[in-house]
Amino acid sequence: MINKTLLADLKEELELHIPDFMEEFSFLSLDEEKFVFVHKDTNITLAVDHSHTKRGHDIYSAPRKILTSIDKKNIERENRSLEIYEDCGFASKKQNYSEFLLTYDSLFYENREYEDSFNIGGIEIVISEPSSLYKIVFNSFTYDKTFDSWGDFKTIKLIGCQFEEIEKTAQQALFLIAKFDAPEFELLGDYPNIIPFQYHGEGTQWNDPDESEELDEILYQPSKYLEPIAFYNRARKLDDPIFYYRTIEFFFIINKKSELKRSVEAYNESDDLDKFIKDLSSLYGTKETELLKNLINNIDNVEGVIKYAQSEGIIDNMDISTFATKLYNYRNSIVHGKGDAKFSLNIPTIDVLHPKSKDRYWTEVLRRLADQVIKQFCF
Repeated sequence: MINKTLLADLKEELELHIPDFMEEFSFLSLDEEKFVFVHKDTNITLAVDHSHTKRGHDIYSAPRKILTSIDKKNIERENRSLEIYEDCGFASKKQNYSEFLLTYDSLFYENREYEDSFNIGGIEIVISEPSSLYKIVFNSFTYDKTFDSWGDFKTIKLIGCQFEEIEKTAQQALFLIAKFDAPEFELLGDYPNIIPFQYHGEGTQWNDPDESEELDEILYQPSKYLEPIAFYNRARKLDDPIFYYRTIEFFFIINKKSELKRSVEAYNESDDLDKFIKDLSSLYGTKETELLKNLINNIDNVEGVIKYAQSEGIIDNMDISTFATKLYNYRNSIVHGKGDAKFSLNIPTIDVLHPKSKDRYWTEVLRRLADQVIKQFCF
């Protein structure tokens, strides 16, 4: 049931505060207690209980009472199928739609009109100004409590993404944005991120436009694994070599898939459980240095990474075994403080005061290796 008198009064208020509301939403119900409306683009229905006046609000008209009742807490209480994540985003379990505040200060400062859309498998990803639905849910973001300033924000929308796949898909989307849309000048440590409302970032990093990567269609296929891309995203955001190493480390056993398959096939033929257990123990008991060497030997185009390391003076030759050993020693130097004494510990420093430090070159080596194993094993 719709109270037409109340609706007429409400329209005047809506036009002042939410200019696109009448075009983007349909009214399902409006009475003295509840306001129910549906967002046309997503088919998500919201119900708002406006029967109680909020504390601290002197409200003399029914339309104003309804508007002040449209807030995150009230929406969350009345709409159980809508999952709301702090002051950040929401997901509709029924409609397979989710939307989150996206921060990437470097890119948005350089290109205030930035928008993008692409597909990951059958899921559509859209980066643009927040939808009217998002503005409704999080309307307290703006300073004047109206929706006049939303053009300064960007949200990432996952359309057709099942609730269980949000984390994996969002991580992959952040990975793709950073890889193909990075600005020419980037704040150090800045990276596309989904976080509650805030700004951050210090320093800059130059991404040479002449060295930008060509679009690789395979990276838009659904990833087989969440973890390595999540590690890579964290590494890029923090410029952290450990998380790059964890990206690589994830594939130590996956790289031995063929050996594992042979052991399973042998067990199926012989039914020798003791031998199967021994084979698995041997596989998982392999020393980390050997696992690293085995993986590096199987990484496509790894010679290019080794050549870069040699050109920067952190290794002396192109031998893969030597390279893997040096890489493992560097990893130990920043994790445990052991290994070759000439490697520095993982203590924060001001880079310009340490021009001879090789840490940034090892970080770049790890980034290139992590980038390659994701391409090779995730798709």
